[in-house]
Amino acid sequence: MRILSVDIGGTNIKSLLDGQDPEEKRKVPSGPEFTPGDMVDAIARMRRPEEYDVIAIGMPTPIRNGRLLRSPVNLGSGWVDFDFAGAFPGKPVRLLNDAAMQAIGSYENQGKMLFLGLGTGLGTCMIAHHMVLPMELGHMPFKGEHTFEEWVGESRREDLGNKRWRCEVWKMVKIMNAAFLPDEIVMGGGNAKRLQKHPDEIPDHVRIGENTNAFLGGFKVWQDDRYEKTVPILGS
Repeated sequence: MRILSVDIGGTNIKSLLDGQDPEEKRKVPSGPEFTPGDMVDAIARMRRPEEYDVIAIGMPTPIRNGRLLRSPVNLGSGWVDFDFAGAFPGKPVRLLNDAAMQAIGSYENQGKMLFLGLGTGLGTCMIAHHMVLPMELGHMPFKGEHTFEEWVGESRREDLGNKRWRCEVWKMVKIMNAAFLPDEIVMGGGNAKRLQKHPDEIPDHVRIGENTNAFLGGFKVWQDDRYEKTVPILGS
């Protein structure tokens, strides 16, 4: 079984085939006008149909049982009712939130792991004994009228500067750890690298993940039968 893993973001759509080095990933620009039709065209530009048998797609929006709950904020229109399964004839599709996909790729096969993805906003997901539990913790209140996402997202980092921003991130992590009692917290997303530069600040129960784990998560949902219940094949 040849697997294509696709990560759709607000700036680019990226793809990688199972067995390839992450440096071999291909990408096409996305953006606020990027529609489902554009996605299909972009994937066709990046990969020939004969190169893969199944596909996993990660998207920056809440997804439940393979269905989008709302349109992605940073992309175009038409996503919620789009027929992903019908768009790739003969290629079974698994659709999941982008934070969940990176969380699965970061999970090391034991216990309960909380994933926190630091980027434009805050992506969150829990993996508990291979059960995928996507969450929207970033929209919960944190301080005053601000949500967790507003307090530790990219715009907040730009306002505070890196040092003060890191302090707020670790305050947030302490709250999440006390609330969910995970065995481990993994920090991912584009801004996790800013934490990695200061290893003395990283708590013992926290691990910094790799962004390429998003592709790995797309492979794992097809390779490990334990993910079937929470990441179903579309149309099955």
